[in-house]
Amino acid sequence: MSTSSIQSRRDLFDVFQHTIEGTYDELVEEQELQPGQTMLKTFLIESNVTPEELHERVDITEAREVDFDLQELIIQRNATKYTFFLDHKDSRFWTLYTLEESEDAKKVVQDMVSGVRNGLDYTWMPIEQQREVMDMGEFRDVGVSYDADDVFSEDYIDERLDFGDLSVRSSGRGTGTLFDILDSHDELSSFLSLSSVGIKRNVNGSFILERVTHNGRFTTSGGDSIQLHLDTVAEIKERYATLLRKIEENHRLSYESQEHGTGMDGTPLVIELDNEIEDVRQFIENIITAKNPLRLWGAKTKLDDQYWKIKGVDLHNNDKYTIEICPKWLRLYLGDEACGNTALRIYSNLQRHYDSNATMEVEE
Repeated sequence: MSTSSIQSRRDLFDVFQHTIEGTYDELVEEQELQPGQTMLKTFLIESNVTPEELHERVDITEAREVDFDLQELIIQRNATKYTFFLDHKDSRFWTLYTLEESEDAKKVVQDMVSGVRNGLDYTWMPIEQQREVMDMGEFRDVGVSYDADDVFSEDYIDERLDFGDLSVRSSGRGTGTLFDILDSHDELSSFLSLSSVGIKRNVNGSFILERVTHNGRFTTSGGDSIQLHLDTVAEIKERYATLLRKIEENHRLSYESQEHGTGMDGTPLVIELDNEIEDVRQFIENIITAKNPLRLWGAKTKLDDQYWKIKGVDLHNNDKYTIEICPKWLRLYLGDEACGNTALRIYSNLQRHYDSNATMEVEE
């Protein structure tokens, strides 16, 4: 894609408008895209750094100011260069746009997000927020998966879990019915975590076809309004940002000296489990490996039989955390400057890789 003619946001969105109209026409008429034709991919990224700091941490070979708070980035991965557009108007939640092939785009963004202390993270949407996406339009397709083997060892899965990897994808008219059947099955419900939701959204005579993943990736397979796509991303972002603000306002712990001791402000977050942990020590050893997707490192301490504590560091931006774990719950303590995304990453990944019926109450 030649991008030299893109000199403003309007130019960029005109290109995207042409793209979503073209992909829709091809998929309707030919059922597949032409060689070299790609869909618009949009990534919603949580950030604790500036674009200038990003340039110091990611292999960006070229950067061009396109418009106010909008940059074109040429990012190199394995000797290949990829084009992205970074909208950082919202300093906390960046939007990355690209027309690169899907798998290439996913891997480039994964490299950006997964660097140690690089200050970037995915927007880890809990299942509750993914279900809200279903209600934003006509429910068209769904990806349901349980990827325990992304977090837990083979030995732990063989001994403790019913599945290491379970995946279901459905599209078409029967999708809603199939999902309802699976979701209502008592033995399966704890192992069916949403990986993506596809909707057709119609607003004021315009429409857009979107597939939204659990970690904030939007794939637009067609439509007639780029503005509706932008509005959809903005609406989902605001729901996520609201949840994050509640965590950071009400569940970060701070201490201050008082006349008769030390006072504490804030409360820990509690994640309730439906799928009880049989061996807490083994469970902990699998989640503090510093690997993706949890990115947690820590030291464990036994407090009582089946009651342990972890004190560690989140590799997202080196924030400290403490977790107390029992078979039925986890209690998470965040410091007064900690990133609330730590809590959402832990919660959504426990839903995705261990217990999709897990719940976490966030105070208003």
